[in-house]
Amino acid sequence: MHDAQDLTQGFFAYLIEHKIYTRAGRQKGKFRSFLLASLKNFLADAYDRDQALKRGGGYNFLPLNEEQIDEAESMFQTHHAVSEFNGEDRLFESSWAEALVSAGLRQLAATYAADGKEKLFQELKIFLTGSAEPLPSYAELAARLGIVASTLRSDVTRMRAQYREALRAQVRQTVGSDAEVDEELHELLRVLTGG
Repeated sequence: MHDAQDLTQGFFAYLIEHKIYTRAGRQKGKFRSFLLASLKNFLADAYDRDQALKRGGGYNFLPLNEEQIDEAESMFQTHHAVSEFNGEDRLFESSWAEALVSAGLRQLAATYAADGKEKLFQELKIFLTGSAEPLPSYAELAARLGIVASTLRSDVTRMRAQYREALRAQVRQTVGSDAEVDEELHELLRVLTGG
């Protein structure tokens, strides 16, 4: 845990100290992709530093024959492909998606709070985020809130539309055009649905 925190702090210190962020540009691609590539490079360098052998490290190296070299190369390629596909990229994407969804929900919660509708937001946000438990029926929830079911249905529809706009606003801050916003939202949906 502490190693992960140290690496995270080290990464951001490295970004700021070396002004790596100045290399990013909208014409070069998504900032998220740039950040992921920078993080991978930083982690690879950190791993190399940790694994560096000082003064020979007490190891005796044995030469490999041609067959052993081919086998080692094959194992490396397989491991590298599997770890690339399953590991860091998915973790990064899921963290990105979680942060985006959280920011959209916070923005929407603030809007409802400003209108004095915190309780309504708390009751209806399950229709945005889902749950392990089944969703309550409109009739059941309307009775609990003391409103008509058709009004509740309208409230849920309005909240979903506001949530979509909150997500668009969050994404719009990181890209240059509406087409890119749509691409990022499609990517978000892919990550959230595991597709």
